[in-house]
Amino acid sequence: MPSRSINIINVPSDVGSVYAGKSRAPAAFQAAGLQDKLAASGWQTTVSTALPQGPAGWASSTRQPNGARNEAITVKACKKVRDAVGNALAASEGGRDRPPPFQLILSGECLYCPAILSAYWEYLKGTRDRIGIVYMDADCDLYTPSDASSSGNIAGMTLTHLTLCEGALKSMRVFCQPDGAGVVDNSNILLFGLNIDSPANKREHLGYLFNHGFRVTTSRAVQRNPVKEAKAALEWMEDKVDHILVHLDVDVIDPGLYPLGNVPNWTGLSFEATMAAFKTFLRSDKVVGLSIAEVNPDHDPGLRLTRELVDNIVDGLVG
Repeated sequence: MPSRSINIINVPSDVGSVYAGKSRAPAAFQAAGLQDKLAASGWQTTVSTALPQGPAGWASSTRQPNGARNEAITVKACKKVRDAVGNALAASEGGRDRPPPFQLILSGECLYCPAILSAYWEYLKGTRDRIGIVYMDADCDLYTPSDASSSGNIAGMTLTHLTLCEGALKSMRVFCQPDGAGVVDNSNILLFGLNIDSPANKREHLGYLFNHGFRVTTSRAVQRNPVKEAKAALEWMEDKVDHILVHLDVDVIDPGLYPLGNVPNWTGLSFEATMAAFKTFLRSDKVVGLSIAEVNPDHDPGLRLTRELVDNIVDGLVG
């Protein structure tokens, strides 16, 4: 780990959701003792919000003429997240001579990943360092606004906007590397836990990943041997980048076993196997940040599931 300080950035957001509820995730993490348990484990924590004017809330929406829902408010929220992460990195004491605090982004939705990574690329500008992402998600999120089968939710277009491949929204192209390229290509992203049996992952999406040489580990493979698969994937990633962001979308876990995710995705992947892989990633010295998404506290009235997740986050960071 680069620092014993953790900067928690809350992003209460439902703007790209199928169902409302994820905007309450940061408050649920706090109620489940995240900050207290990190402090008890020796971490110095600071807490802020990327959306000080209030949550980016869910709103009923039809697909706009360009095929995207709630585009303007989504892009506005993404810019605030980019600024929050960028300001946190730039404000680190000691400048370049001292690594910034570990960034823990409770982001509600995976659609903020391009904004988060663009902030890191801007911070690294002028160096030769590269950042990559471990994308733990059941979906590959390669829809475009023009896809006839797309819901129009921008959260379903996250990899489209990470790569800025054909079909990406023009408004999301501001979340890029300093030279205008997408924040990821096939050399700095791991798709880990992908559910190839899900109808949401279209054949053409899986074909794109295969044809362009993306590194993919399926949910079936993770369930069989989570630590072995995580170590192999991490070895591949560490060889290619200098810094790593881990992104955990909790819908990678089968809802029949752990129903905290916003939308069910029957992956066959257990909570225990997911956490074993997750903590393997967190123990890399190159990991500088963690993003958690798709937690819906409405599915967890007593916060038992959220507390289990918090305990594993803290255990992973301590490890």
